[in-house]
Amino acid sequence: MMRWLLFLHVAGVAFWLGGIAALYVLYRKAAVRSWERGQELAYETAKSVVKGILNPSALVVLGTGIVMIMQLGLMGRARPFWLSFMEQFGGMVAILSAALLTWQLRRVDRAGSEEERDRRWRQLHRTMAYIGAGVVATILVVILRVNV
Repeated sequence: MMRWLLFLHVAGVAFWLGGIAALYVLYRKAAVRSWERGQELAYETAKSVVKGILNPSALVVLGTGIVMIMQLGLMGRARPFWLSFMEQFGGMVAILSAALLTWQLRRVDRAGSEEERDRRWRQLHRTMAYIGAGVVATILVVILRVNV
């Protein structure tokens, strides 16, 4: 069972980070166009990807991580730094990803003016970049397995 959980965990991270990277590229391509000429399609695509790939992937990563720690019997016990970092920081990034991206998508939908919509659209993509950086930082610490 542990191998299946690890597979789901790694696949979830891959989809999560890949989705963020793809949406960032999409945003950069659409940023030079007007809302009617490309940004609206990019936004609708981003909404589908966030709701259909990023949020489920983040929650799969969070859930499989919790179950693997429980399976290993490490709940409440001392762990190496990299494992604690992955659990605490990575878990926080997963929760923030699902919550913030959903909330910011709703804010773009409810924008009252074109300027406000554009500002919130930029904020959404800035948040995606920060979440991507958080995922990459977690992966880096886990790969390096820094034992402090």
